[in-house]
Amino acid sequence: MDIQLITMTPAEAESLLEDPSTFTFRSLEITPGAVPPDVVFASTLERFRSGELWFWCAPRFFFLSSEDRIIGSGCFKNSPLDGAVEIGCGVAESHRRRNFATEGVKLLVAEGFSKPEVTVITAETAISNTASQRVLEKAAFSRSGSRFDPEDGRVFTWRRERAAGSHRRKR
Repeated sequence: MDIQLITMTPAEAESLLEDPSTFTFRSLEITPGAVPPDVVFASTLERFRSGELWFWCAPRFFFLSSEDRIIGSGCFKNSPLDGAVEIGCGVAESHRRRNFATEGVKLLVAEGFSKPEVTVITAETAISNTASQRVLEKAAFSRSGSRFDPEDGRVFTWRRERAAGSHRRKR
């Protein structure tokens, strides 16, 4: 696949929030539906201003090099907590069902596991969202349970543990 992650800067996130209608990102074309809602960027900046490292707050765009355009995005929803981080992502409707979400998730997983403090990566899907469930399965996640979310109703929880020996911890 030819998906790459491009990490936004805090200034770029601020710019998007100031005027989403005129937002441009590094002169790249943005597919309609590829950018998450403003609340994601507001939350990102709030987390960063409260002291979280930008690495864990930063939205990442899914850049499709063959089309020279942004087709989706992903993020870490938290800094590591007891070795775990949660990811979230989305792909523009026009680019779904072509494995781009799976490739984006795999890249997020690789970034997460590049940090020695991360031992587990989690995600959640709506019970009715079989497409997202399939993305996580193809990215080697296992369903770990379910819970009730006040906004989304019942959701499935997913997890992927670091492969044994894939990253040596410093002693």
